[in-house]
Amino acid sequence: GAGQAGKPLDDVRGWRLDDVVARIKGPKGSKVRLEILPAGKGTKTRIITLTRERIRLEDRAVKMSVKTVGKEKVGVLDIPGFYVGLTDDVKVQLQKLEKQNVNSIVIDLRSNGGGALTEAVSLSGLFIPSGPIVQVRDNNGKVREDSDTDGVVYYKGPLVVLVDRFSASASEIFAAAMQDYGRALIVGEPTFGKGTVQQYRSLNRIYDQMLRPEWPALGSVQYTIQKFYRVNGGSTQRKGVTPDIIMPTGNEETETGEKFEDNALPWDSIDAAKYVKSDDLAPFGPELLKEHNARIAKDPEFQYIMKDIARFNAMKDKRNIVSLNYAQREKENNEEDALRLARINDRFKREGKPLLKKLDDLPKDYQEPDPYLDETVKIALDLAHLE
Repeated sequence: GAGQAGKPLDDVRGWRLDDVVARIKGPKGSKVRLEILPAGKGTKTRIITLTRERIRLEDRAVKMSVKTVGKEKVGVLDIPGFYVGLTDDVKVQLQKLEKQNVNSIVIDLRSNGGGALTEAVSLSGLFIPSGPIVQVRDNNGKVREDSDTDGVVYYKGPLVVLVDRFSASASEIFAAAMQDYGRALIVGEPTFGKGTVQQYRSLNRIYDQMLRPEWPALGSVQYTIQKFYRVNGGSTQRKGVTPDIIMPTGNEETETGEKFEDNALPWDSIDAAKYVKSDDLAPFGPELLKEHNARIAKDPEFQYIMKDIARFNAMKDKRNIVSLNYAQREKENNEEDALRLARINDRFKREGKPLLKKLDDLPKDYQEPDPYLDETVKIALDLAHLE
């Protein structure tokens, strides 16, 4: 539930997220009450009171970390979105990583839905001397090239880009440019496949709100005005970017992607732009894939993933059916909890930690492993050795 201080709480179960957020927002310094249900079995709801303040969305900014494997180090730049100012922030992080003498760098674009096209272009320019990054064609067939022109390379070392099915738009432009220039190895899942540009236009006439404020707003219409193309001429529409090394995943391609939207525009191509590849990683592909496959075949976390994929496929015909029987739902939840507890205890056993009797004993600061990132870091080191 949610409500203002001193007023009854509204039961927001079943509300749209936007409506819940609107109810929580308010003037700075005012208070809002929230009724929450803590995670875990048998927990009871409790009411907390928050004082509203201006929130800086720092979690959307690039984050830098360094992963150590033996005596070698790999820098990781986690980029959640292409916000204005991203490229300048990445420059700062690259300088920090250079001082730490990392052997390679991974750029993590998972779940990055895009953002500013200008940032995708300028970010690409940090890793190549100069050249076109993306081609944009309008409804009249006119093609524009957006290019990097500064002639400066801010990082020349081994580079790997990690993507997933939720990497879209500007993420795909960056990943495609790095792949076409031979500048980076792309790892993960085929991306979302959003290769179009939309524009919003209000359905109200410009003077309606001033002359007839009592009239309701008529909303707006979103329509497509342009299409993106890689420098090699292919579109990112529908097909997205296919990684050089594809990771196993439990997500079926039918679940996510532009090509499954109603009336999605088709894939097509135009003439390639004039560009000079900065490198060619293709000769390294077979060896990198061989090392990758050998590792994940023995990795316990990837064994869990393969079991989950098999379990998902076995339940494929039933996944759209949800039982409304309380006992059945409780049984399913208990089975999921038991599976999670068993896997956590397997990890703790490998790490020499005391085993848990129940999930409620799990430390609050416990972090689930990220096998995809861990494996990408190892691929980045393999690439550094080969280069």
